[in-house]
Amino acid sequence: MQVLELKSGDLLFIQASTEKLSRLIAASTQADMNQSNYTHVALVKRQNGNYFVLHVAPEYGCVRQTLTFFLADHPKQAIDVYRLTATKIDFEQVITRAESLLGQPYNHSFIKDQPGYYCSEFICEVFKPAAIFHEQPMCFGSQQTILPAWHAYYQRLGLPIPVGQLGSSPNSLIKENVPQNLAWLGRLRR
Repeated sequence: MQVLELKSGDLLFIQASTEKLSRLIAASTQADMNQSNYTHVALVKRQNGNYFVLHVAPEYGCVRQTLTFFLADHPKQAIDVYRLTATKIDFEQVITRAESLLGQPYNHSFIKDQPGYYCSEFICEVFKPAAIFHEQPMCFGSQQTILPAWHAYYQRLGLPIPVGQLGSSPNSLIKENVPQNLAWLGRLRR
């Protein structure tokens, strides 16, 4: 399946898909057109020679899946592996924190005080003691604009667009932490 030797605590960054929400997130959060455009992030757990993925998805909420099942959910998307290089991270504690959140719902609003988590919010939360990832003011379009699809999205939710509120995205985690805290290991092969 994969060529890379994964470790607990590795992060899987998934590139944009053709799915509507993925395309919308990609269009809103890509900071550099020369970089990969990620719309999902997940955490690896290695246990007894088996690989599991802890993450949050709209259809599952906070979930633990086998790597095989996770890859089947993302059949055509490129998945890049990054490893945190900070030496003072207790990855057992990170995994324990992640597993304590399993079963929480997906936070469709991307607003912190709403129930549940979205993918990069989950990663920020589980790594909080290590102070690796930091939230940034959220954007919903380029150059201070809001893409029209976000207006319709939040109208359906009955909530205001949280533009400028603190939050995260897979792209913001990458932008903030490469090369100082995250090292690219390569792409998973199927």
